[in-house]
Amino acid sequence: MKYLVLLKPAPGKTAADFRPHMVSEIGAVWSSYVSDELREFYLSSEGPVVTLVYELPDRQAVERAVDALPMVELGLLDRELVHLGPFQQISALFAPPAP
Repeated sequence: MKYLVLLKPAPGKTAADFRPHMVSEIGAVWSSYVSDELREFYLSSEGPVVTLVYELPDRQAVERAVDALPMVELGLLDRELVHLGPFQQISALFAPPAP
């Protein structure tokens, strides 16, 4: 299953709070990527939001992976998980016309 994860700075956290943990965070993200759990990762150009796309068997596996990230463990980042499913509404394009 595919999951979108948004990571945002926890309220009250500043850039100085994050600096000491950058290398370990990036290393953990890379490790997740090369282990074939994390499919995509992005940094927003409009603000301090990291977007991760995981492909794992279930929500609990994604929660474990995300909660193991150093900055999440330390409470520096808040997370939001969204299950991505098929866009079934597209089938309307192929439905027979109504009589």
